[in-house]
Amino acid sequence: MHLGKKYKFTEFVGWTGREALYLIGWSLFVTLFLHVSQWNFLTMPAPVLAIIGSALAIIIGFKNAQCYSRFNEALGLAGQLNSNSFIFANRLTSALGNLDAAHPGPDLKELYYRHLAWLTALRFFLRGRKSWENMSERGNARFLAAFPTPESGAALEDELKTYLSDTDVQKVMTYNGEKLSLILRWQYESINDLYNKNLINEFVLMGLSSALDDMVRLQGGLMRLKNYPYARNYYSIAVFLLVIFVAIVPFGLFTYAQELGETAAIGHWAVWLNVPFSVVVGWVFVSLEKVGENSSNPFEGGANDDPISSIARRIEIEMRNMLGEKTELKPIEARGNILF
Repeated sequence: MHLGKKYKFTEFVGWTGREALYLIGWSLFVTLFLHVSQWNFLTMPAPVLAIIGSALAIIIGFKNAQCYSRFNEALGLAGQLNSNSFIFANRLTSALGNLDAAHPGPDLKELYYRHLAWLTALRFFLRGRKSWENMSERGNARFLAAFPTPESGAALEDELKTYLSDTDVQKVMTYNGEKLSLILRWQYESINDLYNKNLINEFVLMGLSSALDDMVRLQGGLMRLKNYPYARNYYSIAVFLLVIFVAIVPFGLFTYAQELGETAAIGHWAVWLNVPFSVVVGWVFVSLEKVGENSSNPFEGGANDDPISSIARRIEIEMRNMLGEKTELKPIEARGNILF
């Protein structure tokens, strides 16, 4: 997530630099071809350009609104991890904080650490790669190399060893289903075990189960956003229209650039204004489409992601403090105004 006031113009241009080069090259080629061949019958009528441009603007506007909705929903769900984790932790502390070592069953630290293991498995899952995501693109790959996510330089198995026994880590890593769901199921089993041993009453059991139910719902919502992309039919039609529009823009603006110089008898020079005109118009639409697409996958590891790593770290620090532990963990700081 970008925490600065805005992106610098140079950063934005650099991010779209590859597309800008394509636009410049295509505009130069079309302008040179039309100028040399004098085949003005190939120029595009303004109404056709306007119709396709209007359709493209509508579809990109619709797409960007939906992509922002996905991002905002993901941010809301990720933010709920804070409150739900602390609710669960406080209920655990109220229920188990007074139990001494003589009472058999899972202790408070074990349940706390298992929750931290679940958060760890969750953020590693959300940072996993999907075929439709954009981090494999050249510009995004350069960004990830310069600003790697905390998960990209670590392994889930090694991280889990901080919170779980070696036996439990192996169970998680070899589990064929959802690893996150396995850890949550252990939490349900633990609080049920406490109830069966008469260490908590039915009211406390329902309170802890309710808190775990909220975790399940949060997990489901976050996994849905990760596992299912923005509708590919709308994405595809936006790309098709964008390519068509960008391709015909130089043909549509050529005659207008030529007319600018006719009154001064420099029409053969003025035609080259077609290049900057076409590049600017094309770049506007390309940038709008790229902004939307790169906001549609809120956990892929890009500059516009939701800061799930930072949220999980702050939860861990607070929960360790609630246990009375001294920890050297520090909140994740933004690098280059980017917070992961």
